Amino acid sequence: MALRVEIDNLQKATEKLIKRLFTEGVVDAIADVLDENVIGFSPSGHYYSRGSWEVKRFLQGEYERLAPCNISKIRSRQFVREGQLSIESHVIMTSLQQRKLLLLNITTMYRMVPDGFMINGVNMALDYDRERTYKVLTERAVSDLDFLASYDGATGLLNREAFCSRAADMMTDYPDKSFDILRINIERFKVINEVFGEQQGDKLLNYIAGFLKSIDLELCLSARLYADNFVMCFEAVEGEAERLIYTMQIVANSFEISHHTVLTFGLYHVDDKSIPVKTMIERANMALNQAKGNHVTPYFVYDNKMRDQMLLEQQIVNEFDAALEHGGFKLFLQPKYDLETEQIMGSEALVRWIKADGSYVLPSLFIPVLEKNGSVYAVDRFIWEETCKCLRRWIDAGKNVKPVSVNVSRIDLYDPELVNVLVGLTAKYKIPKYLLELEITESAYTDDPRMIMGVTEKLQSEGFLILMDDFGSGYSSLNMLKDIHIDILKLDMEFLRSTDQTGRGGNILSAMVQMARSLNIHTIAEGVETRDQANFLKSIGCNWVQGYFFSQPITVEEFEKLI
Repeated sequence: MALRVEIDNLQKATEKLIKRLFTEGVVDAIADVLDENVIGFSPSGHYYSRGSWEVKRFLQGEYERLAPCNISKIRSRQFVREGQLSIESHVIMTSLQQRKLLLLNITTMYRMVPDGFMINGVNMALDYDRERTYKVLTERAVSDLDFLASYDGATGLLNREAFCSRAADMMTDYPDKSFDILRINIERFKVINEVFGEQQGDKLLNYIAGFLKSIDLELCLSARLYADNFVMCFEAVEGEAERLIYTMQIVANSFEISHHTVLTFGLYHVDDKSIPVKTMIERANMALNQAKGNHVTPYFVYDNKMRDQMLLEQQIVNEFDAALEHGGFKLFLQPKYDLETEQIMGSEALVRWIKADGSYVLPSLFIPVLEKNGSVYAVDRFIWEETCKCLRRWIDAGKNVKPVSVNVSRIDLYDPELVNVLVGLTAKYKIPKYLLELEITESAYTDDPRMIMGVTEKLQSEGFLILMDDFGSGYSSLNMLKDIHIDILKLDMEFLRSTDQTGRGGNILSAMVQMARSLNIHTIAEGVETRDQANFLKSIGCNWVQGYFFSQPITVEEFEKLI
């Protein structure tokens, strides 16, 4: 099909084709007017392609290499050389993918056919002559340079640097007004990219960005910080933040994808305009981190407690390596007792962090921090090896050695070398594997049940016993027992703390013990604090207990006196 235009309109028609190619990727529109023997020259000039199919593929490749593109201006002229009608176009364009401003010279050659014109040659060349480029640049092209410096290429929102600068200016220009900083995050965005593809992920980013651009507030800025993280600064009007959060949740849920898109938010009420905007963003991020994974409320508001918590966490991270290297971490043991004989039948290995001044860092403080940054594996491995050393020493001393259970965190379970490490430690110290029991929390199984089941089955095949810790604290306990082979259930004593033994909690605990017995699974209850609790557990058939009523965690030396 020929290009049905008059000679006077050929220049405009050519510019239209160029725009459609580089901004929309519409190659078919050009393919329809390519001569069968058309020749295409590459921008580098190193090769050429011949034939309509080859040139079409060449043009498609150029679009994909540069897209998305923003064309600032096209300047064209029409000329005839050696009987060949040609349109020479200077295209000033921004390649958002390459983050470059380009001057692309395109010469489109035509031959006349009975009903119009066909393209029989396309020659592209990138102009690398800086002086010539600046002569051709228009004011719009210069503004494109500013665009690249100030805006995120993928979404068209402000970037971090421009947001910080403009937000600071806005707060300075309106000293009598209050402002909020709102951080926005797409939960499990990595999963969306992996399952549905990065193209779908990019569409979601632009979907959210499109809404942020549409917000019609007098004083409001929006930016994409990185990946799936956005930020807003707006005037703090009562109820405005909640309205925006609510609306954005609806927007996210309306995105057409077979995945429940969840947004989480962190809000910082600016109470000190003198601090850098990047610090304000960090404070909003602290609140955002509190909201991640929280299914009760989608947002948290920053307060000074969060700052204190952040400083404490940073202190823990800073002191961790030195403490581990210089003996700051110690192995403690909490005895486990047989309810029938009230004799020690084993123990649980626990870690304690003792500082140089003799003070303790509570496990409830440092364990979550180390889990967050991945360092908990080093602590776990330290405890595993210290436990193996103790078991070896007790065996050599001829003591009546009972099993010691060690904790295996969910981070450990994702280590492909976990089985080899544990097998290696028992081999190194010549420990029977049944003496080193492995405690895995119930919640760990909910992340990736198939993978965790595979790991536990390998460990059991090697001879290790598996304990499910905190059984009953999750929402899928019974379903997991159907699929996962567990040797020992460790019961969550919250059932007894919230009610007396004759209440619903006691009935549930009794049912758990009976169910475990029918499955040939032993039970142990931790956190036993009173004689009444111990007697009740014995009456329902629970096998073993541990807790402060019998013994708190003690040093290895103190434990050795008991065995």
